[in-house]
Amino acid sequence: MSESSVSSLLERVSAQCRSVAAAPEKRSIETNELVWSLPGFGAGTQICTSFGYLPIEALRRRDPVKTRDGRFLKVQHVDKVMLDRRYLLNNPDAQPISILTSGLAANVPNRPTLVSGGLKIRSPGKFDQGSGQLAETYLGLSKVSRKHHGYFSYYVFHCGVPCTINANGLWVDLDPKIAISPDD
Repeated sequence: MSESSVSSLLERVSAQCRSVAAAPEKRSIETNELVWSLPGFGAGTQICTSFGYLPIEALRRRDPVKTRDGRFLKVQHVDKVMLDRRYLLNNPDAQPISILTSGLAANVPNRPTLVSGGLKIRSPGKFDQGSGQLAETYLGLSKVSRKHHGYFSYYVFHCGVPCTINANGLWVDLDPKIAISPDD
């Protein structure tokens, strides 16, 4: 993705954030509306692939990713979204969420993990769960908190169809409709 398209993507997301902040009367507590909705992972997150766990930074198009139902789906889109200090100061919901080792259950995740608040994580041990909960909803647990950074990069990918993948022992829902940029 070119620098200008990354810049335009950030401008569109920032414009949405400002419009929500400028009109708080439209935002209701019941809807739990999230300002930052991009589902992303921090560097170092290990993704389960057909050749073992791979750091997300090394993930490429066509790499086979193992899904929760045992299939291997090929990565269709990979992107890196870099956020600078000014953007993170103006949009605090874009700051990553830190989930420490065993923050959600025993050995889940299996290492400290940074994710965006818009990532959908399935609750450990709930196999009949229809879909994951936003990472933001786990804030308040003793091992889950906002991790403030001056600069941060999210890695975003999808496999072309909605699926659930394993990242550091977390089962995460991926949806191409959310992760794809308007320029694709």
